[in-house]
Amino acid sequence: MIDFSYKMCYYTSVYYVRILGASLLKGNKQKVYDMYFKSFIALALFFLALSAGAVHATTQSISANVSFDTTLKIINVTGIDFGLVEANQSGTYTISPEGVVTATNDGVIIGSTSQAGSLTITGSTTQTIDISTGNYVSNNGVTPSDATCMYDGGAATACTLSSQASPGAGKPLLLGVTVDVDGQQTASTTATPSFDVVVNYQ
Repeated sequence: MIDFSYKMCYYTSVYYVRILGASLLKGNKQKVYDMYFKSFIALALFFLALSAGAVHATTQSISANVSFDTTLKIINVTGIDFGLVEANQSGTYTISPEGVVTATNDGVIIGSTSQAGSLTITGSTTQTIDISTGNYVSNNGVTPSDATCMYDGGAATACTLSSQASPGAGKPLLLGVTVDVDGQQTASTTATPSFDVVVNYQ
């Protein structure tokens, strides 16, 4: 009885396992079929969407234009020189782009040779330029302001020039300026105030 019960239990277990395995296998096959079907549908929808996008897509090529030209250069030919003025005397002095010095506000001109500033501008043969001044810096009690310009033989005017002729191989720029002297300068001393000249392509 013991052996029989064991065998019956064994065969029953085997039978149960076989039935369960068949059921599981059947279920797994169904899951595999479902998985393949879903993958097929997803792939079909993907290619359908891709095809629809290709039908409605359009392309336009854009060109980028890059132009090149000569760099602007400023050559310092001569600096500005007011000549001799009276020491220990406050006043205002103006030198024109032609080199003529005038005194106001009690300033006194003693003499010697005066000289306007002279620059040469080189650059493009086709592009116009703008000319301006700035960064006025005082020295030894002398303060510069209100520079004037004469570009390429034109009339003297404030240095706020726009749309000026292309400099090409070189065009002259003559400079004048006004300085205020505080009267603290002693004889045989000098002052070297300064300012910047800025030239840009328009």
